[in-house]
Amino acid sequence: MDSALNTGNGQAEKLGVGTKIGYGIGDFAANIVFQSVSMFLLYFFTDVFLISATAAGSIFLIAKLWNAFCDPAMGYIADRTNTRWGKNRPFLLFGAFPLGIAFFLLFFGPQLSSSLRIVYALVTFLFFSAAYSVVNIPYGALTANLTLDTHERSALTGFRMTFAILGTLMVAGAIKPLVAMFPSELTGFRMIGAIFGSLCIIVNIFTFASVKEKFAPVADEKKPFREDLKMVMQNRPFIILTVSTILQMVAIWLLASMTNYYFKYNLAAEKMIPVAFLCLFVTAMAALPFWVFMTKKWSKKNVLVAGTALMGVMLLSLLVLPQENKMLIFGVFILAGFGMSALYLCPWAMIPDTVEYSQWKTGMRREGILYGFFNFAFKFSAAFSGIIAGFGLDYFGYVPNVLQKADTLFGIKMIMTAVPFFFILAGIIVILFYPIDTAMHEKMVGEIKNREANSRV
Repeated sequence: MDSALNTGNGQAEKLGVGTKIGYGIGDFAANIVFQSVSMFLLYFFTDVFLISATAAGSIFLIAKLWNAFCDPAMGYIADRTNTRWGKNRPFLLFGAFPLGIAFFLLFFGPQLSSSLRIVYALVTFLFFSAAYSVVNIPYGALTANLTLDTHERSALTGFRMTFAILGTLMVAGAIKPLVAMFPSELTGFRMIGAIFGSLCIIVNIFTFASVKEKFAPVADEKKPFREDLKMVMQNRPFIILTVSTILQMVAIWLLASMTNYYFKYNLAAEKMIPVAFLCLFVTAMAALPFWVFMTKKWSKKNVLVAGTALMGVMLLSLLVLPQENKMLIFGVFILAGFGMSALYLCPWAMIPDTVEYSQWKTGMRREGILYGFFNFAFKFSAAFSGIIAGFGLDYFGYVPNVLQKADTLFGIKMIMTAVPFFFILAGIIVILFYPIDTAMHEKMVGEIKNREANSRV
């Protein structure tokens, strides 16, 4: 047996509010940097650092191919780490400073020639991606280390996603006004890099100090990577969840990145971009307790389907609604945010259950490698959306900081509405095949505990 589960009673697996807050706030740090990259890096590259949209899209692609190595590798390393602080916690402490520095450099935008600007953007994006993996893969894996109770995991994820959305709200609501306070956008983004990078460092250190790993089995350092990879490929629920999440997160990243262009050019209302993001993410945060409650009534899968279906319908409605009616558009963003909230909650509440599935099927408990691949799925979806947006903007003739042609305006609207809708629909179809519900999870955990009890007799 690769690892052992705590066989205490269910009450022992309940988490205190302090632990939930201390863990959850770590996703605030993750999101102020990650969402800044997802929402504004493409815009920063094209309109501030003056890199072509095609080059920017290519940089996103290369960075995420790099993540295809970094994320699983980091999971593999974390699974084989043994320290007095645990397996995953040390990376929050020692990775905090490199991550904050990398974020600052990413938005620094030095004065360089056009070719060197592309090189600088690529190198700093690769540095940021690697540093983010070092911190965020172990951070995510901590969920499976803190409790085995599937409903408690939903509650813990609710705290985590509340802070994640608070971070997203800070990005969505504060970046544009803060940037506008400085004499140039470049100076403004440099200050964002310094402020958010520093916050990221402080919060990650706080999270490190606030939690302890309850289920942290001694790592087996001898098993090769191919054994872990085989274990991942045998985990059917994990594969289904990952593929569905990639498809649906592409939709969110497209919506987030294209909102900047839609309001700036289609609606001629650039100053209202923060309001649009607030409509999405305040609603998403407010809806989290509702969706957490619904996971106890329905399966997490059904909650995910219901929420994402609502978001998809709302996005598609923007194709036909009159652009002159800004209040109606904001109403659509609010309803889309309500549905989007389920996508923030459910995948992260479901992934720990696939850890037990793997242990149930193979005898190997490898939360690090599973979270490594799952985090890569999120980053790949963000990068893929950047590629779609970058090449799509070029295809429709986008030119930064000028009045756009009618075809370009139509293209911007399509990339923000119809394209995400089809990704959402595909994601819903895939997740319908996900097999784990509460009863199945309880059966798996019970059989694992019985197996381990028998092995000690």
